[in-house]
Amino acid sequence: MGAAMALWRTKGFADTTVTDICKAAGVSKALFYVYFSRREDVLLEVEVFTMRDAHLAAEAVVSGDYTLIDLIAAVVGTLEQRARQYPPELIFETVLETYRIERRALAEGATQADIAYLFLEPFRRAHRDGRIPAEVDVVRAARIAQMLVADGIRCWAAAGFDDPALAETLAAEIGAMLAAAHVNA
Repeated sequence: MGAAMALWRTKGFADTTVTDICKAAGVSKALFYVYFSRREDVLLEVEVFTMRDAHLAAEAVVSGDYTLIDLIAAVVGTLEQRARQYPPELIFETVLETYRIERRALAEGATQADIAYLFLEPFRRAHRDGRIPAEVDVVRAARIAQMLVADGIRCWAAAGFDDPALAETLAAEIGAMLAAAHVNA
């Protein structure tokens, strides 16, 4: 994964092949294919680590007194911090590949809960803690929040990571969405 990331930073995602990754990592293509079926899977493996870190940040927030905005900002802030390490092209590829995976998963019978991985558990916890009103559909809210974050991060990367308040902005927008869902319920 480290070799792939280094190549993607220097050559770009589109111009880096599996052969390039294997040469840089000092492994055979056969070994690569034991772990990954294509280079996009390496990209997704990096994303898995980012999601894990975002969930750990959420757990840290909910271990004390917190607001819903604090929880959302912790998740988004972790993604923002990690995304700053990568070129914008890689952020775009990650978002696109995530959408492709979601589409395939839904076509194969996955539910909205199955693909709401970024916010589902943090929102379930906030729901249990009374930070999200009882009448709010947590799965739908988590799914919409995840889409807002994906689009927000994509736009942020396109602007060259210029907005220093991405986490706060997205947290406020998602919080407002949840507040509106409560009012309209």
